Amino acid sequence: MASIRPHLTRTDGRGLGHTLSAPLASVGGSIAGARRRFFPTSASLWLSGALLLGGLAMGVLVSMQWQARPLSTVSASSPVTRQSDREIVASTIARLESEQADLKKRIADLRVALSSTQGTDAQRKTSLRDLNNEIARQRIASGVVGLHGPGLVATFDDSTARSIPENEDPANYILHEYDLRDVLNALWIAGAEAISVNGERIVSSTSIYCVGTTVICNATRLSPPYEVRAIGDPQAMAAALQGSPQMEKFNQRAQIYDLPVKVEQSQNVSVPAYNGSFVFKYAEVPGQE
Repeated sequence: MASIRPHLTRTDGRGLGHTLSAPLASVGGSIAGARRRFFPTSASLWLSGALLLGGLAMGVLVSMQWQARPLSTVSASSPVTRQSDREIVASTIARLESEQADLKKRIADLRVALSSTQGTDAQRKTSLRDLNNEIARQRIASGVVGLHGPGLVATFDDSTARSIPENEDPANYILHEYDLRDVLNALWIAGAEAISVNGERIVSSTSIYCVGTTVICNATRLSPPYEVRAIGDPQAMAAALQGSPQMEKFNQRAQIYDLPVKVEQSQNVSVPAYNGSFVFKYAEVPGQE
Protein backbone atom coordinates (compact mmCIF):
# COMPACT_ATOMS: atom_id res chain seq x y z
CA MET A 1 0.00 0.00 0.00
CA ALA A 2 1.38 3.47 -0.84
CA SER A 3 2.18 5.57 2.12
CA ILE A 4 -0.20 8.39 2.76
CA ARG A 5 1.31 11.59 3.74
CA PRO A 6 -0.91 14.64 3.98
CA HIS A 7 0.07 17.41 1.71
CA LEU A 8 -1.18 20.66 3.05
CA THR A 9 -0.97 23.92 1.28
CA ARG A 10 -1.67 27.24 2.66
CA THR A 11 -4.10 28.51 0.16
CA ASP A 12 -7.60 29.63 0.63
CA GLY A 13 -10.12 27.48 2.24
CA ARG A 14 -11.47 26.15 -1.05
CA GLY A 15 -8.11 25.15 -2.24
CA LEU A 16 -7.31 23.42 0.98
CA GLY A 17 -10.42 21.40 0.69
CA HIS A 18 -9.64 20.19 -2.81
CA THR A 19 -6.10 19.38 -1.89
CA LEU A 20 -7.19 17.15 1.02
CA SER A 21 -10.02 15.37 -0.79
CA ALA A 22 -7.83 13.77 -3.44
CA PRO A 23 -5.67 11.70 -1.08
CA LEU A 24 -8.73 10.73 0.90
CA ALA A 25 -10.53 9.54 -2.19
CA SER A 26 -7.58 7.42 -3.10
CA VAL A 27 -7.51 5.91 0.35
CA GLY A 28 -11.28 5.18 0.21
CA GLY A 29 -10.95 3.41 -3.13
CA SER A 30 -8.19 1.22 -1.78
CA ILE A 31 -10.21 0.24 1.26
CA ALA A 32 -13.28 -0.52 -0.86
CA GLY A 33 -11.23 -2.81 -3.14
CA ALA A 34 -9.83 -4.62 -0.17
CA ARG A 35 -13.29 -5.14 1.21
CA ARG A 36 -14.47 -6.54 -2.07
CA ARG A 37 -11.55 -8.93 -2.12
CA PHE A 38 -11.79 -10.13 1.48
CA PHE A 39 -15.51 -9.71 2.31
CA PRO A 40 -18.25 -10.91 -0.14
CA THR A 41 -21.21 -8.79 -0.93
CA SER A 42 -24.71 -9.51 0.36
CA ALA A 43 -25.75 -11.10 -2.98
CA SER A 44 -22.82 -13.49 -2.84
CA LEU A 45 -23.68 -14.41 0.72
CA TRP A 46 -27.29 -15.15 -0.27
CA LEU A 47 -26.25 -17.33 -3.19
CA SER A 48 -23.79 -19.29 -1.04
CA GLY A 49 -26.42 -19.86 1.63
CA ALA A 50 -28.94 -21.03 -0.92
CA LEU A 51 -26.48 -23.53 -2.37
CA LEU A 52 -25.58 -24.78 1.10
CA LEU A 53 -29.23 -25.24 2.05
CA GLY A 54 -29.95 -27.01 -1.24
CA GLY A 55 -27.08 -29.42 -0.66
CA LEU A 56 -28.26 -30.18 2.86
CA ALA A 57 -31.82 -30.78 1.64
CA MET A 58 -30.58 -33.11 -1.09
CA GLY A 59 -28.53 -35.08 1.44
CA VAL A 60 -31.50 -35.43 3.78
CA LEU A 61 -33.76 -36.58 0.91
CA VAL A 62 -31.27 -39.21 -0.23
CA SER A 63 -30.85 -40.45 3.33
CA MET A 64 -34.62 -40.75 3.80
CA GLN A 65 -35.03 -42.64 0.53
CA TRP A 66 -32.25 -45.07 1.49
CA GLN A 67 -33.85 -45.76 4.86
CA ALA A 68 -37.28 -46.25 3.24
CA ARG A 69 -36.01 -48.91 0.78
CA PRO A 70 -37.77 -52.36 1.17
CA LEU A 71 -35.98 -55.03 3.13
CA SER A 72 -36.19 -57.43 0.20
CA THR A 73 -34.38 -54.92 -2.04
CA VAL A 74 -31.68 -54.44 0.51
CA SER A 75 -31.40 -58.15 1.10
CA ALA A 76 -31.33 -58.86 -2.61
CA SER A 77 -28.60 -56.36 -3.19
CA SER A 78 -26.71 -57.34 -0.06
CA PRO A 79 -24.01 -59.96 -0.52
CA VAL A 80 -24.76 -63.48 0.89
CA THR A 81 -22.60 -64.13 3.89
CA ARG A 82 -21.37 -67.48 5.21
CA GLN A 83 -23.84 -67.17 8.07
CA SER A 84 -26.81 -66.91 5.66
CA ASP A 85 -25.45 -69.89 3.66
CA ARG A 86 -25.45 -72.06 6.79
CA GLU A 87 -28.97 -70.97 7.66
CA ILE A 88 -30.25 -71.89 4.17
CA VAL A 89 -28.54 -75.29 4.28
CA ALA A 90 -29.87 -75.99 7.78
CA SER A 91 -33.41 -75.02 6.72
CA THR A 92 -33.21 -77.26 3.64
CA ILE A 93 -31.95 -80.21 5.69
CA ALA A 94 -34.73 -79.77 8.24
CA ARG A 95 -37.35 -79.65 5.48
CA LEU A 96 -35.99 -82.77 3.76
CA GLU A 97 -35.81 -84.66 7.05
CA SER A 98 -39.43 -83.73 7.77
CA GLU A 99 -40.49 -84.94 4.32
CA GLN A 100 -38.51 -88.14 4.82
CA ALA A 101 -40.23 -88.77 8.15
CA ASP A 102 -43.64 -88.22 6.53
CA LEU A 103 -42.79 -90.64 3.73
CA LYS A 104 -41.59 -93.29 6.19
CA LYS A 105 -44.83 -92.95 8.14
CA ARG A 106 -46.79 -93.22 4.91
CA ILE A 107 -44.89 -96.38 3.93
CA ALA A 108 -45.53 -97.90 7.36
CA ASP A 109 -49.25 -97.13 7.10
CA LEU A 110 -49.41 -98.64 3.61
CA ARG A 111 -47.63 -101.78 4.82
CA VAL A 112 -50.15 -102.16 7.63
CA ALA A 113 -53.00 -101.68 5.16
CA LEU A 114 -51.41 -104.19 2.76
CA SER A 115 -50.98 -106.74 5.53
CA SER A 116 -54.60 -106.29 6.58
CA THR A 117 -55.77 -106.62 2.98
CA GLN A 118 -53.67 -109.73 2.45
CA GLY A 119 -55.04 -111.26 5.65
CA THR A 120 -58.60 -110.47 4.59
CA ASP A 121 -57.89 -111.82 1.13
CA ALA A 122 -56.43 -115.00 2.61
CA GLN A 123 -59.52 -115.44 4.78
CA ARG A 124 -61.74 -114.87 1.78
CA LYS A 125 -59.74 -117.37 -0.24
CA THR A 126 -59.99 -119.89 2.59
CA SER A 127 -63.72 -119.30 2.89
CA LEU A 128 -64.11 -119.52 -0.88
CA ARG A 129 -62.07 -122.73 -0.98
CA ASP A 130 -64.14 -124.24 1.82
CA LEU A 131 -67.32 -123.15 0.06
CA ASN A 132 -66.17 -124.65 -3.24
CA ASN A 133 -65.26 -127.90 -1.47
CA GLU A 134 -68.67 -128.02 0.16
CA ILE A 135 -70.37 -127.34 -3.16
CA ALA A 136 -68.31 -130.13 -4.75
CA ARG A 137 -69.38 -132.53 -1.99
CA GLN A 138 -73.01 -131.57 -2.41
CA ARG A 139 -72.77 -132.00 -6.17
CA ILE A 140 -71.33 -135.49 -5.64
CA ALA A 141 -74.06 -136.34 -3.16
CA SER A 142 -76.77 -135.04 -5.47
CA GLY A 143 -75.44 -137.08 -8.39
CA VAL A 144 -74.98 -134.20 -10.85
CA VAL A 145 -71.32 -135.08 -11.51
CA GLY A 146 -69.89 -138.26 -12.92
CA LEU A 147 -67.73 -140.39 -10.61
CA HIS A 148 -65.34 -143.28 -10.82
CA GLY A 149 -63.69 -145.57 -8.32
CA PRO A 150 -63.57 -149.16 -7.06
CA GLY A 151 -66.82 -151.08 -7.18
CA LEU A 152 -68.65 -153.65 -9.24
CA VAL A 153 -70.73 -154.14 -12.36
CA ALA A 154 -73.73 -156.49 -12.01
CA THR A 155 -75.80 -157.61 -14.97
CA PHE A 156 -79.36 -158.99 -14.64
CA ASP A 157 -81.43 -160.43 -17.49
CA ASP A 158 -84.68 -162.22 -18.21
CA SER A 159 -84.84 -166.02 -18.11
CA THR A 160 -82.95 -168.04 -20.67
CA ALA A 161 -85.58 -170.80 -20.66
CA ARG A 162 -86.72 -171.65 -24.18
CA SER A 163 -90.22 -172.59 -23.11
CA ILE A 164 -92.57 -172.00 -20.21
CA PRO A 165 -94.25 -175.10 -18.75
CA GLU A 166 -97.97 -175.25 -18.52
CA ASN A 167 -99.61 -173.80 -15.45
CA GLU A 168 -96.51 -171.55 -14.86
CA ASP A 169 -96.79 -167.81 -14.49
CA PRO A 170 -94.77 -166.13 -17.28
CA ALA A 171 -94.03 -163.25 -14.89
CA ASN A 172 -91.64 -165.51 -13.03
CA TYR A 173 -89.37 -165.63 -16.08
CA ILE A 174 -88.81 -161.89 -16.46
CA LEU A 175 -87.32 -159.14 -14.32
CA HIS A 176 -89.60 -156.62 -12.68
CA GLU A 177 -89.10 -153.14 -11.23
CA TYR A 178 -89.26 -154.55 -7.68
CA ASP A 179 -86.35 -156.85 -8.52
CA LEU A 180 -84.27 -153.82 -9.48
CA ARG A 181 -85.38 -151.99 -6.33
CA ASP A 182 -84.21 -154.96 -4.22
CA VAL A 183 -80.83 -154.85 -5.96
CA LEU A 184 -80.47 -151.10 -5.37
CA ASN A 185 -81.48 -151.37 -1.69
CA ALA A 186 -78.96 -154.16 -1.10
CA LEU A 187 -76.17 -152.08 -2.67
CA TRP A 188 -77.05 -148.92 -0.70
CA ILE A 189 -77.06 -150.90 2.55
CA ALA A 190 -73.65 -152.35 1.64
CA GLY A 191 -72.18 -148.87 1.38
CA ALA A 192 -72.52 -147.98 -2.29
CA GLU A 193 -71.74 -144.30 -2.92
CA ALA A 194 -73.01 -144.01 -6.49
CA ILE A 195 -75.24 -146.29 -8.59
CA SER A 196 -76.53 -146.26 -12.15
CA VAL A 197 -78.86 -148.58 -14.08
CA ASN A 198 -78.38 -148.75 -17.83
CA GLY A 199 -76.69 -145.33 -17.75
CA GLU A 200 -79.34 -143.65 -15.55
CA ARG A 201 -77.91 -142.24 -12.34
CA ILE A 202 -79.90 -143.15 -9.27
CA VAL A 203 -80.57 -140.00 -7.20
CA SER A 204 -82.90 -139.07 -4.36
CA SER A 205 -85.76 -138.26 -6.72
CA THR A 206 -85.36 -141.39 -8.90
CA SER A 207 -88.36 -143.61 -9.23
CA ILE A 208 -88.44 -147.08 -10.81
CA TYR A 209 -91.77 -148.50 -11.94
CA CYS A 210 -93.28 -150.68 -14.62
CA VAL A 211 -95.61 -149.81 -17.48
CA GLY A 212 -96.75 -153.17 -18.77
CA THR A 213 -93.58 -155.14 -19.17
CA THR A 214 -91.39 -152.02 -19.50
CA VAL A 215 -89.32 -150.59 -16.65
CA ILE A 216 -89.21 -146.76 -16.35
CA CYS A 217 -86.33 -145.05 -14.56
CA ASN A 218 -85.93 -141.24 -14.40
CA ALA A 219 -88.73 -141.01 -16.98
CA THR A 220 -86.59 -143.14 -19.32
CA ARG A 221 -87.63 -146.54 -20.66
CA LEU A 222 -85.22 -149.35 -19.81
CA SER A 223 -84.98 -152.80 -21.31
CA PRO A 224 -83.01 -155.93 -20.31
CA PRO A 225 -80.30 -156.77 -19.75
CA TYR A 226 -80.01 -154.33 -16.86
CA GLU A 227 -76.46 -153.22 -16.11
CA VAL A 228 -76.04 -151.96 -12.58
CA ARG A 229 -72.85 -150.01 -11.83
CA ALA A 230 -71.98 -149.24 -8.20
CA ILE A 231 -68.99 -147.48 -6.61
CA GLY A 232 -68.00 -148.65 -3.12
CA ASP A 233 -66.35 -151.59 -1.42
CA PRO A 234 -66.41 -154.29 -4.15
CA GLN A 235 -66.37 -157.28 -1.78
CA ALA A 236 -68.99 -155.89 0.58
CA MET A 237 -71.37 -155.09 -2.26
CA ALA A 238 -70.80 -158.45 -3.96
CA ALA A 239 -71.54 -160.25 -0.69
CA ALA A 240 -74.71 -158.20 -0.26
CA LEU A 241 -75.97 -159.22 -3.71
CA GLN A 242 -75.41 -162.89 -2.89
CA GLY A 243 -76.60 -163.19 0.69
CA SER A 244 -78.47 -160.10 1.97
CA PRO A 245 -82.14 -160.41 3.10
CA GLN A 246 -83.13 -157.95 0.38
CA MET A 247 -81.85 -160.36 -2.30
CA GLU A 248 -83.11 -163.65 -0.81
CA LYS A 249 -86.35 -163.97 -2.81
CA PHE A 250 -84.75 -162.80 -6.04
CA ASN A 251 -81.83 -165.22 -5.74
CA GLN A 252 -84.27 -168.14 -5.14
CA ARG A 253 -86.33 -167.17 -8.18
CA ALA A 254 -83.17 -166.67 -10.28
CA GLN A 255 -82.15 -170.28 -9.57
CA ILE A 256 -85.58 -171.69 -10.26
CA TYR A 257 -86.37 -169.79 -13.45
CA ASP A 258 -82.86 -169.42 -14.89
CA LEU A 259 -82.51 -165.66 -14.47
CA PRO A 260 -78.90 -164.83 -15.41
CA VAL A 261 -76.90 -162.82 -12.86
CA LYS A 262 -73.30 -161.76 -13.45
CA VAL A 263 -71.23 -159.80 -10.89
CA GLU A 264 -67.76 -158.42 -11.70
CA GLN A 265 -65.61 -156.56 -9.19
CA SER A 266 -63.31 -153.81 -10.43
CA GLN A 267 -60.99 -151.12 -9.12
CA ASN A 268 -62.16 -148.58 -11.67
CA VAL A 269 -65.88 -148.35 -12.18
CA SER A 270 -67.39 -145.23 -13.74
CA VAL A 271 -70.87 -143.96 -12.96
CA PRO A 272 -72.39 -141.20 -15.16
CA ALA A 273 -73.90 -137.96 -13.88
CA TYR A 274 -77.61 -137.42 -13.49
CA ASN A 275 -78.94 -135.63 -16.57
CA GLY A 276 -82.46 -134.98 -15.41
CA SER A 277 -83.88 -132.01 -13.52
CA PHE A 278 -84.89 -131.47 -9.91
CA VAL A 279 -88.40 -130.09 -9.51
CA PHE A 280 -89.60 -128.65 -6.21
CA LYS A 281 -93.25 -127.63 -6.15
CA TYR A 282 -93.73 -127.22 -2.43
CA ALA A 283 -90.34 -127.16 -0.74
CA GLU A 284 -88.78 -123.72 -0.06
CA VAL A 285 -85.65 -122.47 1.65
CA PRO A 286 -86.50 -120.82 5.01
CA GLY A 287 -86.25 -117.04 4.83
CA GLN A 288 -86.50 -116.91 1.04
CA GLU A 289 -89.59 -116.20 -0.96
